[in-house]
Amino acid sequence: MDGFGRRLENLREKHGYSKKEISSKLGFHDNTYGQYEREERRPALETIMELAEIYHVDIDYLIQGEKSDNRTSDNPNVAKIEQLINYFKNAGIEEPYFLQLEKWAKLDEKDLREITNHFEWIVHRASLRD
Repeated sequence: MDGFGRRLENLREKHGYSKKEISSKLGFHDNTYGQYEREERRPALETIMELAEIYHVDIDYLIQGEKSDNRTSDNPNVAKIEQLINYFKNAGIEEPYFLQLEKWAKLDEKDLREITNHFEWIVHRASLRD
């Protein structure tokens, strides 16, 4: 896993997390994640999968440093999501609540329609300000 720890550190810093925050997200003690970055300890496959989800990268990238075709910025959906995240960051919102995927699992079709309708109304209201 040559460079694995360096990739983890770069991804963590890129996403603005502390080692303690990532350890907490993974359900570990505060210093466990730091051991992964220092390559003193190797994570289980399940942990690598969780890290890939947290950092929005492929497992291949974490392990080998290689990107696969389906998650690179060449993918138009990934590029759109990155642009959306930048809109929020420019507005001073580092972690938009609606990007917390675990929250979406609680919503049903009615909830999703309500969110869509509300968003359309906000966009309409903003267009009236122009």
